[in-house]
Order: sequence, then structure tokens, then C-alpha cells
Amino acid sequence: MPTAAPSPLLSDSLRGLGLDTGTLFFALNYEFTKIEPKGFLKRFKKDKSAVDIDLACVLYDDNCIISDIVWFKQLRDKAESVKHQGDSLNGKDRGEQAMYLAPLDQEQIRLELEEIPLHITHIALIANSYHGHSLSRVKKGEIHLSDDEGNRCFEVNLKQLPRDCKTLWVAHLRRSVDDWHLTLQNLPLSAEDLSKAAQEVAHELARALPIPQGI
Repeated sequence: MPTAAPSPLLSDSLRGLGLDTGTLFFALNYEFTKIEPKGFLKRFKKDKSAVDIDLACVLYDDNCIISDIVWFKQLRDKAESVKHQGDSLNGKDRGEQAMYLAPLDQEQIRLELEEIPLHITHIALIANSYHGHSLSRVKKGEIHLSDDEGNRCFEVNLKQLPRDCKTLWVAHLRRSVDDWHLTLQNLPLSAEDLSKAAQEVAHELARALPIPQGI
């Protein structure tokens, strides 16, 4: 049976969390949410846009420099160890099997941890609203991370995010000696697109690096 999601303050090694350390799935599941224009614009045209949420995995070296980004513009990293399973534009365009609460997630990124190049030390898991709508405007939805056995280590309820959150640093994976350490961040970012968000996270990771002795 899959395990229940833990406390939102989660931070531990993958083995400590009881996860299979071979394969992880960073996934998104949300209900189609149409956005109607407000005020003056509503009189002149009918806006058919909907909330479009994108997932990304950003790979950094031990100096917190971006090595690779897996997202809708690049579906796999150079080593093919991290693979995006396909972009959804509105939460319902991938068929009935990938609707909210259906068997499949609308978006999913597969991480084969044993195949990730050794120079990769950090991986940031990020979610972004493509059209700039607040992530919490979805009717229902969540982001989660699970292993190949279906065990979930966390689940982020999109409705509980701050109203102005358009980009979220969901979690951070850090390579340790013989495992990966996972920290659930749940940190809203100021960047409004994924490429800038990756740079913002790089800055935050660098700030947390230990200061070399003798300086």
C-alpha cells in the first residue's frame, strides 16, 4: 500500500523516508480551470484561456551552476536520466486518462537517480503558471513526488498556496554519499518563468553553501 504524505516540514534522506531510491516521479494533477477576463476587457472579447501549470527539474553542479533543465522546452537531460512525459496546456488536453483524479497525471517528470551524472549535486523541482495566473486559482489540484512503488513522500495542495504565488520551488534533492536528501521547500519565487526561476534557485542554493575555511 502507498504510504501517506508526511508533514510539510519534511526533510530527510530518501531511504529515511522509506522510498525506493531508484526512480522518482515528480507529478502534477489539477482540474481544468477556465479564466474569464475581468472589467473593461470582458465587454469586448471572450477570453478562453485556462490555467496552465508547468513542471521543471533543474540540475545543478556542486557550485550551484545550472547544468541542465528538463521542462516543456526540453523533455530530457543530456544523460537521459530525467525525462518529461509531455506537456499539458490546460489540465484536460491529454485525454480522459489524464484528467483530474484519473489514473494518469497531466504532467510527470521521471527521475532515474542512479543514472544522473555524478557531477550533478542538486536538483530543484519547480512548478510555474505559464500564463501568470496564481497557482491557487485552480479549482482543485496537487503536486506530488512518489517512487516506483507508488509511495508518496509529499503532496502540495495548490489551493493552499499564497494568492500571489505564480512560481513555486517545490522541493530540493541534494546528493549525499550513498543516497539523496530531500527537502520540501514550498517556497514562492519572484520569477514568472521557468528559466528565470532556475537562476533564482541557483542563487538561493549558493547562499546556503558552507563558507570555505580560511576565508
